[in-house]
Amino acid sequence: MTEGTATGVASPGADLEPKRRGELVTPLAQQPRPAAVYDTVTEGMTGWRFLRTGRWIAYLAAAILFAVICMFLANWQFSRGQQVSTDNAIASANFDATPVAIDEALPELDSYDATVNWQRVEATGVYRSGDELLVRNRFHEGNKGFEVITPLDLSDGTTLIVNRGWVAASAADDTTPEAIPAAPRGEVDVVVRLRPTEAPRGSAVSAGSTVSSITLSTIGETVDGELYTGAYGLLDTQQPPGDAGLTPIQTEAPREDAAMHYSYAVQWPIFAVIGFVAFGLGARREYRRLNIDDPREQERANERARKDATKPFTDEELEDESLDGYLSLARWGGSRGLPGAASRIAVGGSTRPADRAIGGEAGTASAAPAEPIVYRIHSVDDGGDAADDAGPADDAEPRQLESP
Repeated sequence: MTEGTATGVASPGADLEPKRRGELVTPLAQQPRPAAVYDTVTEGMTGWRFLRTGRWIAYLAAAILFAVICMFLANWQFSRGQQVSTDNAIASANFDATPVAIDEALPELDSYDATVNWQRVEATGVYRSGDELLVRNRFHEGNKGFEVITPLDLSDGTTLIVNRGWVAASAADDTTPEAIPAAPRGEVDVVVRLRPTEAPRGSAVSAGSTVSSITLSTIGETVDGELYTGAYGLLDTQQPPGDAGLTPIQTEAPREDAAMHYSYAVQWPIFAVIGFVAFGLGARREYRRLNIDDPREQERANERARKDATKPFTDEELEDESLDGYLSLARWGGSRGLPGAASRIAVGGSTRPADRAIGGEAGTASAAPAEPIVYRIHSVDDGGDAADDAGPADDAEPRQLESP
């Protein structure tokens, strides 16, 4: 290690050779900064007059528009939450309720009301197996298959589409089902749960008597009779039971997550507030920039710098000190274009400034008298190994530099 005394600030071009030799480079050396770029719209304004410019009026309009959109989305999510809560209540009430006659739940062929969703109804009729259809691309527990729908001719002359269950697709060809259990022959008593007609998806009927959706109005074009077009039945029980092999579609009352929609309804207004907060922070930053020569603003800036300098160092800052040999002067309350600076640091283990004072009259700051700074330099030998990994040697003398 070497020893000596140096004063002043090293020039940027003199940094490279000392670094190569493992010698100290003063932390006060700074690279040239780019020329300042002035805002021709707001430059020269003082106070809050910049808020009257077209730019900042546009910023405020954008924040207001963003808030309106957020409130619209919040209201939509709240309405969705209410609808899901209502649907859950209807499903819970109807799923295991006592069955009612079908003409009581569906007084007209095309009638359907959301209050009868999942309602259990009973009917007596004969399955028309010749007009049976398959609903393709239906999944059960992740497996592809088909739903089997069969017209049930009721005793009063009307026809109800009954979804008898799910059958897996063939292992050899997933466009065809496995063997389909036959519907019971003769008169059968069924209990079904009502479900609304589905929106059409793709072509309603294709080769092989398959449909892409249970769209009753379209199915009615291929099934003769007075067909219920408002709702169909999801099979619950039937007597006689018929052949086994079909998987029930729904065995428990369905329940959607309404809490998710309510949480979104709360989050969107928060986003709206964040938009106004961002506008306010931007306006405050612009105010500070334009009023940097105001003594009162300088006093407030000095106070903020003083508070920043008293905060504990983060792990990232300590790592930067270890790698670079210094911390940014702004971290010690002596930057941001303010007059004055804190007393300098001791690199190589110091975590706080030994002595500093910032303040004084408005717009001024003075550095407290400080002892010459002690820098500990760890030399590196030709092999790249640290010569003093275990710490500085007992006979090593620290290099001293005086504060400028």
